[in-house]
Amino acid sequence: MKSLYSLFLLVTLLFTASGCEDDYRSMVLFEGVEPIYQIGTCTNITSSLDFYLSETKGETVLGIDGGDGSYRLTNEHESVASVAFSREVNGYQRISVRPLAAGETVVTVADGSGESIRLHITVKERRQFTMTKKSSEYGVSGDVPEELPGEVSKALSGRAWLEDTGYYILVPDAEEPGLLHHGVLEIYPTGKEEKPLVGSYDTVTLEGEDGETYAQWQFTYNGEQRLFARVIRQNSPVNTECVLVENVTSFCPSSLLPPGVLAVCRELFTLQAD
Repeated sequence: MKSLYSLFLLVTLLFTASGCEDDYRSMVLFEGVEPIYQIGTCTNITSSLDFYLSETKGETVLGIDGGDGSYRLTNEHESVASVAFSREVNGYQRISVRPLAAGETVVTVADGSGESIRLHITVKERRQFTMTKKSSEYGVSGDVPEELPGEVSKALSGRAWLEDTGYYILVPDAEEPGLLHHGVLEIYPTGKEEKPLVGSYDTVTLEGEDGETYAQWQFTYNGEQRLFARVIRQNSPVNTECVLVENVTSFCPSSLLPPGVLAVCRELFTLQAD
């Protein structure tokens, strides 16, 4: 009987110890009202923040969960972002993050037990997308001589805004920072320029012969407008390509193309968000 009581006491102590350990949760930082831990949901746990000074207004507030509650903050580069405790909301301590200047900093949140979590903060001047030219080619429609695309390329040599080493930078308007609808277009013809040629880009909708509507890019520079059909494809999480196709029929010499034949220029780019 005594041994049975001892076994019961041991099991009780084990469950009690386990319960005490579960009371201490590892620290996390989260966005929103409260942390979301459930598997299969869109988590709001975060360990990094990215800011763009051209878009950011006000502060970003994160919550802290876990630890023993006696938190302290350490900011490696206070000139990049200010970080401070703010009032508790819904029972969770909050910290306020406000970007100050372009750069990077790491904020460490520690508790009284010595456990800590790190928040990586990156601040950039603006959001931009770089389109680096990979290749280009001319094509023609219909049953035409094989040498005709080469003749079109020769006739239009020097018309392209970019050489094979050049690139575009697209800077979206602040009102639509995550979209590529319209904004500033920077042109680096050879890729070696210190300062770009500056124009603009817009998205225009055209109706095709089939009655469907299609979104195209209109690039404008120095009073000239060029219209491109575009295809953006993500080959992998780190590899996105963009194809621009321009109808160049009207720019070809009138004697070069047979009646009813279309000529297009197709350019392939890598697309990277910076």
